[in-house]
Amino acid sequence: MIPTSDTKTEHILVCLSPFSSNSNIVKAAIEMANAFKAELTAIFVETPASKQMNECDRAELEKNRKLVEKNGARFVHLYDNEIAEYAKACGATKIVIGCSTHFRKRLFPKEKFTRCLAQLLPDFEIYIIPDNVPYHYTKREKPLKAFSLHSILITIGLLCAATLLCMLLKKAGFTEANIITLYILSVLFTSFLTEGYKYGIIASVLSVLIFNFLFTEPRFTFLAYGTGYPLTFVVMLIAAILTSSITARAKKEAKSNAQKAHRTGVLLSASRNLQHAESENDIFSETATQIVKLTERPVILYPVENGGLGKPLLLYPDGLCANKIDNNKVDDAVCEAEYSTAVWAYQNNEQAGATTKTNPAAKFWYLAIRGNDSVHAVAGIAVKQDEHFRRFENDLLLALLGECGEAMERQQLRESKMAFAIEAQREKMRSSLLRGISHDLKTPLTSISGNAEILTKDGTLLNDQQKSRLYIDIYEDSEWLIRLVENLLSVTRMDNKALTLNKKSELISDLVDEAVAHSKRHLQNHSLNVLENNKFLMAKVDASLIIQVLVNLIDNAVEHTPEGSNITISTKHEDDQVFVSVIDDGPGVPNDIKPKIFQMFFTTGNVRSDARRGLGLGLALCRAIISAHGGKIWVSDNNPHGSIFTFSLPLIKGG
Repeated sequence: MIPTSDTKTEHILVCLSPFSSNSNIVKAAIEMANAFKAELTAIFVETPASKQMNECDRAELEKNRKLVEKNGARFVHLYDNEIAEYAKACGATKIVIGCSTHFRKRLFPKEKFTRCLAQLLPDFEIYIIPDNVPYHYTKREKPLKAFSLHSILITIGLLCAATLLCMLLKKAGFTEANIITLYILSVLFTSFLTEGYKYGIIASVLSVLIFNFLFTEPRFTFLAYGTGYPLTFVVMLIAAILTSSITARAKKEAKSNAQKAHRTGVLLSASRNLQHAESENDIFSETATQIVKLTERPVILYPVENGGLGKPLLLYPDGLCANKIDNNKVDDAVCEAEYSTAVWAYQNNEQAGATTKTNPAAKFWYLAIRGNDSVHAVAGIAVKQDEHFRRFENDLLLALLGECGEAMERQQLRESKMAFAIEAQREKMRSSLLRGISHDLKTPLTSISGNAEILTKDGTLLNDQQKSRLYIDIYEDSEWLIRLVENLLSVTRMDNKALTLNKKSELISDLVDEAVAHSKRHLQNHSLNVLENNKFLMAKVDASLIIQVLVNLIDNAVEHTPEGSNITISTKHEDDQVFVSVIDDGPGVPNDIKPKIFQMFFTTGNVRSDARRGLGLGLALCRAIISAHGGKIWVSDNNPHGSIFTFSLPLIKGG
């Protein structure tokens, strides 16, 4: 039964193996995932036996891995006895495994893997697909490993020390049971301090022979008079071998656990740092740093930019000469020579370079950093000739690159959301702008049209004073429209980041005089004063924009103060800043409005005497212009009443 949309999302695990028939099991799992519309994950569990796979088996396993990844599944490499824990952790609901119908005869048959899995995961649906292809067991020739001189010396030294101590115990009157215990203890230390089982087994046999030779009657022979001695020797040998085996197994488990802890620690650290990365460059830098820590080798990383590989990032481990790898210089020429190999890895989404069949003579091993649907970067790791990474390092490296790919997907998703939010904000601003313009343009345009119509039709009936008044009204309305359009154009340039500052050294007093001359026609019944400053204050600014700021501040003071109010402009400097203030003695700005007064489209709701309503662009534009010049603008109270609008600009020293 195919689950409906109301049921929880299915997650299927399929177990991979290095057998050629495993592809049929993988295909069955893919069809099942499509039928259930489920997420599919392929897992390979590495056991001590799987570490001895030959090249054919490894090639078949790689073929099966590519098959599942080609169909959109994720590949996970697990270690001994991790499948049940991983199935619970990843939220899997179904497991697909193959089961051979042909078994190799064993002296001690093992319990079926499927039965053990069913006991560990009683709530899971386990699908067992029979595999009728006979299992051909090929005895693999293990390379003979030479005995380690260091381990041999440890074994001999511990047995000699145990023998000397046992002789002292014998003279002190201790029983043979104490001597046997001491030899078993020496075997335990031998297994703990050496590698593998063989030294512990050799120590077990030698300890029995030494005990028989030195401490049983007749002494200094391998004979024993006592009828119980043969049993004693057997028990001692079994106890010693068991002790050696348990110790060696514990060491192996401890090593495996240490590797797992190291892998988990590296991935957690990388995941945590990647989550806090704020840009693609931070993600790539963190990934390259983690790879260097993991491999202790130079790393080169090519980010994908505009459909191709961008400028590479090259990192070296601490203590390594920054221009050498295996006595060969790594410079721009080497990177350029191997660029085509990195491009091939990007275009084909495959490994290339050293240790691979594609340009194996390269100095770097190139791997693609993949996301869900695309390649985000190519990482290259310096590898010596004919050198291969250990399986553990290889899997950890692939997991780290997977973390980088997922981080890139998250970053692109964040950037997409931010772009949509910015576009929505711009659309909102355009709507607000159009709504405001529809009202603010209507009033002056209606006035201009009406006055022009009167002059056209009834001009002969009006006296000179009436005509002059109409001309002045038309002029003032036109000037107001011009200022409005200038502010709109400036805001548009600011919004599109197209504003280019034409900075030149200017006298602040000249800018103030120009703004005053431009605003005198709009002051009506207000009084404007300029406080003279005896010092020549100069700043590197765009003169037209700073004049526009002053005109907007003066117009704002006229708009929000009653007729007869005084407006004062003052300039001063402190340290390396020049401060320009526009002061009025009107009603002032309420404290609850001060934080909002420089926001776009914010208005107090007051209507001017000429029935015009502001768009709320003037002060917002002032802040944007001053910020572009590296200054600040703020409002404060004027005692006993009124407001002070002040902005700062960087002062040219010596001015």
